[in-house]
Amino acid sequence: MELLPFLLVVTSAFSHASWNVLAKESSDKETIMWLMTFTSLFTMFPVFFILIPKWELPVTTIPFLLVSGFAETLYFISLGNAYELGDLSVVYPLARSSPLFLTVLAVLFLGEKISPWGVIGILLMVLGVYTIHLKSLSPDDLLMPFRSLRSRASQFALLTALWTTIYSLSDKMGVSTVDPLIYAFWLEIFILIFLTPYVLWRRGWRRVILEWKDSKVKVTIGGFLMRFGYVLVLVAMSLVQVSYILALRQLSVVLGAAAGVLILREKYGRIRLLSSIIIFIGVYILGVLA
Repeated sequence: MELLPFLLVVTSAFSHASWNVLAKESSDKETIMWLMTFTSLFTMFPVFFILIPKWELPVTTIPFLLVSGFAETLYFISLGNAYELGDLSVVYPLARSSPLFLTVLAVLFLGEKISPWGVIGILLMVLGVYTIHLKSLSPDDLLMPFRSLRSRASQFALLTALWTTIYSLSDKMGVSTVDPLIYAFWLEIFILIFLTPYVLWRRGWRRVILEWKDSKVKVTIGGFLMRFGYVLVLVAMSLVQVSYILALRQLSVVLGAAAGVLILREKYGRIRLLSSIIIFIGVYILGVLA
């Protein structure tokens, strides 16, 4: 991979992990993520204005935007619930394990075949997802992940990965019908259309306003990082093979786990960091070698 796309994707990985740390630190995760999505419309508008030549939205793109917008709404809801109940160093790597779902769905429904490298990548991801729930490597704790995967936090995190798979597949088809930057702009509109009624029903305007007053700086920075990282990936996709980009971007798995351990002082740091690295290696193999 050439230096420019490499730097773009690595920066995107840092951006993604960073806004997740800000969301996890907040008192009201769902409201914060809605505010981030809303404010990113304004913080990213100069970028869209400069880079988008025409703003027409083809009718053929709307079905993909509807699917992706709804799936991303469920993504934010699941992720918010996961962060309410669990640690960042566990939830974030699990929520970023969507390549595992993508590969399985591609085999089941698209008739794709898995290479030996693909099998190795899947097994490593499963191993990483399993071991990230360990508290130690003692024999007594080796069966603990079976119980931990029944926790609501882990279930919401894996559900988040599933929604990521759905909107990623829809986005992949959607950007084939329109300029990716136009698609990114309108996707944000569709997400707000779906997410806003839910947040207002759950929290109400008063809660939203209070959260904005308490966290306006965090929200503004997080919203910019959320969409800026996505734009960087879109630019990188025009420069190099997509599979390399998606695989390298999963570096954020390690960054998210490290942030949970080092910044938020979460427990069982060594095992969680090791597990996140195993997940990243598995994803990278799926994206580059499989």
